[in-house]
Amino acid sequence: MTETIPAPRRRWFTLAAVVAAVVAVVFSTVGDGVEVPDATGARRVIVDLGHQGVWVLLAGALAAAATRGRWGRPSQVLAVGAGILYLVFLSAVFLWP
Repeated sequence: MTETIPAPRRRWFTLAAVVAAVVAVVFSTVGDGVEVPDATGARRVIVDLGHQGVWVLLAGALAAAATRGRWGRPSQVLAVGAGILYLVFLSAVFLWP
């Protein structure tokens, strides 16, 4: 028996994925306003690209949910990856010596 997924749920996931993708593009082109002038090496890469990466992963998670019509394992993996990357990003900005 095939499960039908309500269209409104797919639309919300799709809308959220588009918004997350737009935020990722804005952060990639305009910037995210985070500056750590003394960052070098790996810290510099994380500070420069981490925020954009978080939003790309969130957009992917929401797009996967929109495709399946529900929050499934691929969506969870991408969302957890976004959360972990965000923690690393915050650590690089505020805690990294």
